[in-house]
Amino acid sequence: MSKKFVIGNFKGGVGKSTCAQMLGFEAAVAKNKKTLIVDLDMQGNTSDVMSLTHMNFSLEEGGGDGKPLDYENTITDVLIGREPIDLNLETDGEVDWNKVVDNDTRVDPKDAIYKVVDNLYILPADMSFELYDDWIKDQFSDSADKLVYMQKRLGPLLEEFDIVYLDVPPSISIYSKSAMYLADYAIVVLQTQVKSMRNAMQYLEYMDFFVEGFDTSLKVAGVIPFMLESGDAVDQEMYAQAQQIYGDHLLKNVVLKNARLKRYDGSGITMELTKAGKLKQWDRRCHHLFINIYEELLEHEDWYE
Repeated sequence: MSKKFVIGNFKGGVGKSTCAQMLGFEAAVAKNKKTLIVDLDMQGNTSDVMSLTHMNFSLEEGGGDGKPLDYENTITDVLIGREPIDLNLETDGEVDWNKVVDNDTRVDPKDAIYKVVDNLYILPADMSFELYDDWIKDQFSDSADKLVYMQKRLGPLLEEFDIVYLDVPPSISIYSKSAMYLADYAIVVLQTQVKSMRNAMQYLEYMDFFVEGFDTSLKVAGVIPFMLESGDAVDQEMYAQAQQIYGDHLLKNVVLKNARLKRYDGSGITMELTKAGKLKQWDRRCHHLFINIYEELLEHEDWYE
């Protein structure tokens, strides 16, 4: 069975998408897990980075050898179709879930996943996904049914992968709630700033409310401290507070400020080699860190066995 992770915080710009991208890459490339990243953010930043990453790898590695990915289909086409229509899914307060798989303008989920490199795939998003919020509200009156729809539509596809990472926008919305409903684990990304600390706590508090309200089994995989300034007194103070607040959930591996990670936003993920065929140090450090984060999160999963 696949393991599904939602990566969240209700504050933007804390590193959620970067964590989804890097963890997805390491799971696929370093750990040989068949991995899917689902982009549920209409900004499509992760989709863009995965397209650039595809360019950076050879055809033998499953990459594009200098060519970007061409996203003919996106999550919008899968969930609401090329032209939003009323599926009449709800009749007399009851939902006919068999209609979820009827033929219509919606694209088969398998036709909307794209290979980034060997073992790594992306289900992309773009600005058209903004339509989903209004569309799903028109289809269902019950809050739970709005979330069940995405699970029914994507569930069979997700089970074909070992690991799935769900990248969501920084808000309490149909996008983030649907991801929570789909996921087995939540990974919270914490920037060592006052606002991020507050929003991370709000995320976990809302998660408790969500699990009870919708009767799910969502569990906390861990809290990743992100982009810490190692010599900054305020960052150190915030990190010390985080240790007190989150205890063992706070990962020991810390993502320090890193120019190479920032570069990946514009270049895609790289694995540049020296003339001797070894990984260049800045790429090596990034990949080594996120392999350690991946392994530490794996250790946390054992708590729930």
